[in-house]
Amino acid sequence: MKDFKHTIKYLALLSAVLVLFSCSSNPEKSGKLLDSGVEFYYHAQYKKAFALFKEALDADEDNFEAWFWMGNYFENTHDNVRSIECYTKAIELNPNYADAYANRALSKKNLHDDAGACSDWKKAAKLGKANLDDKLEWCRRNKVGDK
Repeated sequence: MKDFKHTIKYLALLSAVLVLFSCSSNPEKSGKLLDSGVEFYYHAQYKKAFALFKEALDADEDNFEAWFWMGNYFENTHDNVRSIECYTKAIELNPNYADAYANRALSKKNLHDDAGACSDWKKAAKLGKANLDDKLEWCRRNKVGDK
């Protein structure tokens, strides 16, 4: 009976370790999956890219670049609400991610949130994102975001 109790305790401990191990973050794996996903994305194989971006996030939910690329996927499929959610998560994880601000601005603009778009373009420009002059000029010309 004593051996049975030890076996049960051992199995319970082993199960707990396996659960913790399977839930741990794996940034290296996530990065490799993301790189593969980006390759598929650039070759317009969006469904495969999406699956790899999802796997990358499963491996490391703090991979801000995977959130960014997932946002790109949703923007490409015209799901601006979900793209904004993904870009916002990328920004939460890396507040200095200028590309995420710039892309989120496009999704906001598509949803007619001009003030939100202009705010994000201004933040992206402040963080060093280039080639936003036409966007910022549109904001100035239309007095969007001016108080």
